[in-house]
Amino acid sequence: MGETEDEPLSLNLFQDLIKEWDTDHVQNNYDPTEILHKMADILEKETNVYMASDPDPFEERHPSRVDPECQLGLLLKAYFKKESLVQEVFNHYMKENYFTRAGLDQSSFNLNVSACRLVLDILPGLEIGVLNDTDGLISQLYKWVSGKLEPLCSYATGLLAVAMELNEVATEAEIREKNSKLVPEMLARLRELQDEAEKERDQARSDRFKRPFALFSKSPLKNPRRLSAEGGKDQDGELVLGAGGKKETGGGGGCKKALERSGSGTLAPGWPNGIMSPPRSSTENSSSSWAEMELNVIGHFEIFPVSLQASQIFILRLLTPLAEYQDFLSLTQGSRILEVLERYINVRETRDARLAFEALKLLASLFCHKKFTLEWVATGGLSLLMQMPRPSMAATGSSLCLYYLACDDDTMEKICSLPPHTLQDLVKYCLWLLECSHETGRQYSIMFFGLAFPFRTILDIFDASDGLRKLYNTISTLSIISDRDDDRDSMSDDQEFMQRQSVRYTTQSLKKYVEAHLAIRVEEEISSDLTRAGGSPQPPHPSYKPYRLEQEQVTEHIFTLLELMNYRGRWEPIDRLIKLGGIQLLLQVIALSYDWTYAGRAETVKCGLDVLAVCSVIPRVQLALCEKFDLPDESAVGINIVLGTAEGEIVPDSPEVQRAALLVLCHLLCGPVVRPGCVKHTATPTPSKRRGGSDRVKSSDEVINKVWECVRANNGIMALLQLMQTKAPLTDADSIRALACRALVGLARSSTATQIMSKLPIFNNGVLNMLLREPVLQDKRAEHVKFQKHAHELIEKVSGPMSRKNYENNDITLDMLHRASVVANTRIRYNNKQLLQLMHEHLVLSGLNKTAEVLKNESDFVPLVDSSGGSVPPVYPVRSMISFHPSHLNRRMISSPTPSRPISTPSRQITSIPSSRPNHTATSRQQVTTPTRPLPTTNTNRSTTSTSIPIRVNRPTRTSVPTTPTPATRSAMKTMDASDQSTSKALEQVGDTKHEVSLGSIVSDFLSSQHALCRNPMTTCPEFDLLLPHKCPDQRSRRAAPLNFTSRYSKKSLFPPYGGPDGSKLDRKLVYSRFRPVKSFRAGGDDREENVFTSCAFSGDSQFLFAGTYMGDVKMYNLQSSEETTYQCHDSYVYHVQPSRDSKLVITSSSWRTPYSKLWSVGDFFDEKKQFKDEEYLEFSCNVQDKVVGTQSDAVATIYDLHTGQLSRTLKPTSSNGYSRNRATFDPTDDLILSDGVLWDYRAPRQIHKFDKLNQTLSGVFHPNGLEIISNTEVWDIRTFHLLRTVPQLDQCQIVFNSGGEVIFGLNLEQELEDETKFETAFKTFDASDYSLIATIETKKSVLGLCSSWDDQSLAVVEQGNGECVESAVRMYDVGRLRAEEEDQEDDGEDEDGGPDDDDSDGSSDGMGGGDDNDDEWGFPIPLFSDGEDLSGSGSGTPSEDDLDDPDDEVDADEVEDLDDDDGGTIADDDDSWEDIEVEEEVGGD
Repeated sequence: MGETEDEPLSLNLFQDLIKEWDTDHVQNNYDPTEILHKMADILEKETNVYMASDPDPFEERHPSRVDPECQLGLLLKAYFKKESLVQEVFNHYMKENYFTRAGLDQSSFNLNVSACRLVLDILPGLEIGVLNDTDGLISQLYKWVSGKLEPLCSYATGLLAVAMELNEVATEAEIREKNSKLVPEMLARLRELQDEAEKERDQARSDRFKRPFALFSKSPLKNPRRLSAEGGKDQDGELVLGAGGKKETGGGGGCKKALERSGSGTLAPGWPNGIMSPPRSSTENSSSSWAEMELNVIGHFEIFPVSLQASQIFILRLLTPLAEYQDFLSLTQGSRILEVLERYINVRETRDARLAFEALKLLASLFCHKKFTLEWVATGGLSLLMQMPRPSMAATGSSLCLYYLACDDDTMEKICSLPPHTLQDLVKYCLWLLECSHETGRQYSIMFFGLAFPFRTILDIFDASDGLRKLYNTISTLSIISDRDDDRDSMSDDQEFMQRQSVRYTTQSLKKYVEAHLAIRVEEEISSDLTRAGGSPQPPHPSYKPYRLEQEQVTEHIFTLLELMNYRGRWEPIDRLIKLGGIQLLLQVIALSYDWTYAGRAETVKCGLDVLAVCSVIPRVQLALCEKFDLPDESAVGINIVLGTAEGEIVPDSPEVQRAALLVLCHLLCGPVVRPGCVKHTATPTPSKRRGGSDRVKSSDEVINKVWECVRANNGIMALLQLMQTKAPLTDADSIRALACRALVGLARSSTATQIMSKLPIFNNGVLNMLLREPVLQDKRAEHVKFQKHAHELIEKVSGPMSRKNYENNDITLDMLHRASVVANTRIRYNNKQLLQLMHEHLVLSGLNKTAEVLKNESDFVPLVDSSGGSVPPVYPVRSMISFHPSHLNRRMISSPTPSRPISTPSRQITSIPSSRPNHTATSRQQVTTPTRPLPTTNTNRSTTSTSIPIRVNRPTRTSVPTTPTPATRSAMKTMDASDQSTSKALEQVGDTKHEVSLGSIVSDFLSSQHALCRNPMTTCPEFDLLLPHKCPDQRSRRAAPLNFTSRYSKKSLFPPYGGPDGSKLDRKLVYSRFRPVKSFRAGGDDREENVFTSCAFSGDSQFLFAGTYMGDVKMYNLQSSEETTYQCHDSYVYHVQPSRDSKLVITSSSWRTPYSKLWSVGDFFDEKKQFKDEEYLEFSCNVQDKVVGTQSDAVATIYDLHTGQLSRTLKPTSSNGYSRNRATFDPTDDLILSDGVLWDYRAPRQIHKFDKLNQTLSGVFHPNGLEIISNTEVWDIRTFHLLRTVPQLDQCQIVFNSGGEVIFGLNLEQELEDETKFETAFKTFDASDYSLIATIETKKSVLGLCSSWDDQSLAVVEQGNGECVESAVRMYDVGRLRAEEEDQEDDGEDEDGGPDDDDSDGSSDGMGGGDDNDDEWGFPIPLFSDGEDLSGSGSGTPSEDDLDDPDDEVDADEVEDLDDDDGGTIADDDDSWEDIEVEEEVGGD
């Protein structure tokens, strides 16, 4: 860019001119015309130098941003720094009365010319809004244009063209009126100038042979360049150079790199000295020079003195922005503007690429109107667009015209009707633009293909020309996708933005490409399927008609293809994309876009996902998404990236992207298990051709099982469940829920996933029911209906089939569905003789005595009534012990008979049984008269036959049985005749309106409806009794230990050792619901308020208590003497302290500064044994404490041998769960290790299993029984890796077991708020055998940590005050003892009552009892320790109204009202804090 040694830099000359102006312009009578022309000369010279570097012709950025070393950019910066000069030019020098206002009798014409010329030269760095902001400037420009005085007219036209680019200027009413007059004048003048230029070219041709060296003339217009005798243009329009006939195939940027700008030399301004021919492969053999090629490649025009070329360009620029408006159409009538533009675009004749480029821009604006696009194609203008010199500005401009042509479907249909060779030329030309043009030319050609792919004619030629590879290369070669960090870091912001735009447009085009092929393939598959079925194939889709698919159609087509396409069938376009590496590239684009921040990111990711959605039809793609691939900084699994995108991690706040990702998951998860052309569980799979080698081609069921497993392994269940409950964004939440639920339905076909989901609380706690009731947004009810449909499918997958009629009932829980499933699978059997007895009774009461007598004689049964209507005691079958309960006999109610037809007064009383459920009407007979008090059971009649007759009792009279059962009672039951059929078929028969009704089916339905009312129905039942209500036995055994402690204790001698089954469990509930504070330890010293306690632990000999502090100290308290000793262990707070069982070693862990963990020996002092620099958490092994396991970042676990102090194992999982509070731990046998949700075998070492991630925080701990893992609320079985249950009360709780492993202490984790950290003021106790909640102990202070003593008699709790009082203490509690004031209250209660309580409250009715609100065996809550244990293992439960009103319960509902006053959750309800208790001993402090 430098100048010659004799000539200074242009920047220096320009700055000297600015200084000169700054000095002289304040003088009176100053004329700046000359100095402005000098400035313009320098600017124009450097503009030509800049244009010779062949920048993008559509470039609108400042030249300094394109090339930081560009002299033009430096000149513009220097000019705009002088604000006074800028203001003076716009506000004064462009006024036609400048000298007149200064009192001089002088014309301002020359000054106006110089000022306009200068403004035209500074346009690359000018904010064009200044033209509109300058008062009167637009009107002045119109005045100069209408004056037609050159060169001012042309300059004003050029400036007016810039102003018209502003929409607010062009649409102003006054401006529109002026333009309506100006445009026809400009069109006429343009034709005149064109004719004049044509005459000049003709004259030049005649002089060609007279002046053989005119080729090197200075003026570009007076000598048309010609190609060498050996050169020419080939059939594709490419420029052929040199004697060797080699043609130019390099990009347009080749000229840019080849130029050497070494000064102006002796050429005219704007023609730099030393410009040489661009280096090419045939440079030494070519007779063509850059001087010859320059006009064809970049063009050239001189502003001063204004030339014909410049005047035409200014007019074209003015018409370009105006041509987009509808008003322009009426102004072009009769102007034959397309003919004018055809002459400009024909570069073979004009030999001017710059003029052709401006004409192409105007043509593109005209293509906004369908009239011009259709006319252009009809007149053969398409071929003219493909005849541009390659490379050149005109070729780049033609790409814009092609893009505008493709925007109109009618025009594209007309193009598709052109001869095949024309279409081939078109596709080849656009493919050349993809590789060789400027950046904008490549982007316009990419967008052209995106719009043209729906047309099969273009698509087929594109595939035949290897277009997919060239389209793929437009992004695969970009630095922004490169694996090398240096390539990405070396890019400027502008380069990065341009490359991101390229990625955006390419993914859009790829989406259109695969969707067009999808539509074509689906059409073919459907036709083939119809042909195979003997039908007529569909009529073919016209090749010139586009394949336009909406998103729902795309989804439907994909599932259609999954159903019809052969599993091993070939799909050539997708296979080529896979072979090119397109799947990995798209995943890489999606993953890298996480760091991109620009407006098109969401669209880029969405289009990439849409391409993957179509490609997911191919099994190879499904398998590829389950494998890892390398990213620049890490490796990732494709499914994991898709799941992260669905959760909104890649592109936040973009529901369109989330839906696209969920659709990919739906296609992967919901496809058919067995696809056409594939046999399930094939015995001899064929070898795979995939890279990777050893794997075999899998059958379709194996592939989809691998997909299911991969989604689970990447925490898909948790992610989809969270999305199914989303409420944001408001307008799209319903659609996201529906898609997430649909994906879960597909995943639920996996038995492992179904087992896990069946235990999750969302299916039991009513949350799903709440989601099903109302949409998030009422306007999206259609999406909510889809969600409801998929949710019911999901519930059916998880819990078993159910009737479609139940879809109307949204209040469905997993427990209800489980009971319905049990009832549906129960075989209904009953005694036929009992049915005959009922038939006989009905006949007698109906007055059909003869018929009844015939039935009696033929069947030989004991009648329920005699022929006169008198009652006969029925025979009760002794064998039906399940249906019979003695309480049924004394609950019969007397009622008056209601016969169906008048009969004589009956001699026996008729009773009816009240329903056990208030809402149950289907299973109870019609009620008759008002029931009276119960009567004792008596034998009113006995048979005197010789045979032994069993005891008979009075039975209630039944009225007529309804002939048609209600739908509610038939929704989940089987008939006797269909008991061996599958449940689903039985349900279909139930829902069939043509179902045959018989007496047997009516009886079976009646008995099934009774069975459905059982709280714990059983699948295998003995014969049902038709004469008594049916009830399955409760879970609780009658021989179980009494709930009352006194009764239980008295029975210990009879049923050792605990007074009966579950006695130990009841004892634990009693003991671990009572905690009495006995001692407090407070820190001493001046910093006691800041140095709060953070953790605690008992020593192995129970002689000392260790307490970690916020400032990194560990304080050791002697429990006997309360002596305090302080040791400085870390520089930040100690959140973990663990002594060994022999009290010789202590582990401390901190989280801020390295080393994070340390091992200490304990004697007279703390001696540091070893530092663990990267282990954020450390703990001893469990069985033999000869090793420690540490937790590092990135889910890495390390094991150290304490004897040698050496690292023995490093466990790094293949894929981690990323728990925020991961803590590696040993199992009780020291053979297994759990770290970040991954189970390891320490002995191997090898990864055994990765548990599904269902929470974000806690990795989990081993249960002391060694058979279970507790991870937040989930309890996993180590033997089967099944999810056993969920315990909602353990949510976000740190778990600490007592020494015996029988009780769990749950401590809520801290909550990170914006300005503080909040802790819960209570801890919970759980029974470790069934995870039932024992109690919630309120401390009134924040609980930071706790630990149990080795003998389980004491509990240490780290407490911190709230509010103004932030005092910290470690408080000791005695386990199993009431507080002092509670004991006093209990004693007072005994005195008032005259003795101990005789109810089943265990003295816990004051509220200190457990927080277990579980149902007892009768279905209502009783205070702790009189309550039955929760055998379900859920630790929760609330009684229903039906339970409270059940007449079979042995306790009346009014008793529940008395018991509801008890506190079910805490042991401290008074306002007094425990530190106020006088008996408590305080240790430490001042």
